[in-house]
This record gives sequence, C-alpha cells and structure tokens, in this order.
Amino acid sequence: MTTSIIILTHDQLALTSKCLQSIREHTQDYELIVVDNGSTDGTVAYLNRQPDVIVHINNENLGFAKGCNQGIELAKGENILFLNNDTIVTEHWLDNMLSVLYENERVGMVGPVTNYSSGHHQIPVTYTDLSELDSFARQQCEDNAGCYTDVRRLVGFCLLAKRSVLDEIGNFDETFGLGNYEDDDLCLRALRSGYLLRVVHDSYIHHIGHATMHHLQDTSLGVLLMQNSHRACEKWGRTYISLFINLSLRSVCA
Repeated sequence: MTTSIIILTHDQLALTSKCLQSIREHTQDYELIVVDNGSTDGTVAYLNRQPDVIVHINNENLGFAKGCNQGIELAKGENILFLNNDTIVTEHWLDNMLSVLYENERVGMVGPVTNYSSGHHQIPVTYTDLSELDSFARQQCEDNAGCYTDVRRLVGFCLLAKRSVLDEIGNFDETFGLGNYEDDDLCLRALRSGYLLRVVHDSYIHHIGHATMHHLQDTSLGVLLMQNSHRACEKWGRTYISLFINLSLRSVCA
C-alpha cells in the first residue's frame, strides 16, 4: 500500500532538504510529490535534481490549499499525506499512523504528536537539540505504543488521509487562499460524513512551525488568520465555532 507524501515549498531550501532526508531514512512504501509555490532561492533547481521526487512548479505562490490539491492530482497512492517542509520525521512515523488509520473503517484521517502545534498534537518534549530528537522520539513511541486520541480537529502540518475519504468529501477548499483554516474545513467535512479523526501518540514528528508563513514578504500571518477565520465562520457558522472547542472524545491504548 503506497502513501503519496505531498509537500509544498516556498523557499526555505535548507528545511526542505532536511525534511526529505528524514523521509528517506525513516519511510517505506511511499512516493514523494513536491509542489513549489514560486521559490526563488534555488529550491526548484534542487528539486529537479532529486530522482525520487515528482515536482510541480508554480510561478507564484498559489497557497496551501491549491498546492495540495495539485499534489493530489499527481498522486497515485491509496493514502495521501500532507506534510509541511519545516518538519523532520522519525522512526516508524508513517507505519504507526497507518496502523491507526486502518484500525477501523470509520477512521478517515490521522496525525502525529509533535513539539509545536495547536490542539492535541502538541506534547511536552525534553530535547533541546536535534541530535537528541531520535532518542526522544523512540522513547515517546515505546511509552505510547498503540495509543491514540479521537479528536475533532487535526492540523495540516502532517495529516494522513485515506484516498477514498478525500474522494468522498472533496479536497481542500481553495477559497482559503495562501493558508490557514483549510485543514479545519477539511476536518469538519470528514466529521459530517461520519469519519473519525485521531492523533497517534506513537508517531512523533519535529515541527519548526510557520516557517513559510513568517517568510512571506508582503503578507501578515495575523491578517491571514483573521481573514480566513471570517471565511470559516461565514461558511460553517456555529458548527465551526464548536469545532474549536476541540474536545478529545476518548483516548485509547491498545
């Protein structure tokens, strides 16, 4: 069973290189798809030199939702994984998420735990240097083997979905523009279709967070958040507000 890993880039070449290196080291049965949103720092030339990467180039930044949807069109896998380029994956990250994703036919999407996120993804960490990352992740996974939490919201820094679920509920809503809240919108559609969302506690990913958003020259992250919050509320009303309570439904350890 192949997982199509879709990564968007907008400059930040050093981060992208580390991300791809970690995937190659810790992952099996996958294809890599990178959609570049108008990089000018050598990222495109670097990507074109990678023999294991399917590359799609946009001449300008078309946003997270549009870029991910372009990646989906290129994907051949039975599973689709959206991954930020400012992440570093660790041992068994994908295998353990897949185990939870297919534990129950009602599970539609899952995500890992991390050092930096909102909601139930974020956990306390003890490492202060990336040289300590692998040992921390290994202990985290051993201590939480088979554990997951049912949630109402997953964050798009690393989001794994069954291809069949996306075929049913649709891809990202491109009206959210450059980014933010399109992952919440996708989660709501999955929930309304009866699917479960789960955070997997024995899958750990290091996340820098907002690396691309903070790099944008003419767009304020705060403005994007405010604009897309209004879009989400206009689309979903009180249903959207209840999502952000983000209560866990239950936690399970197999």
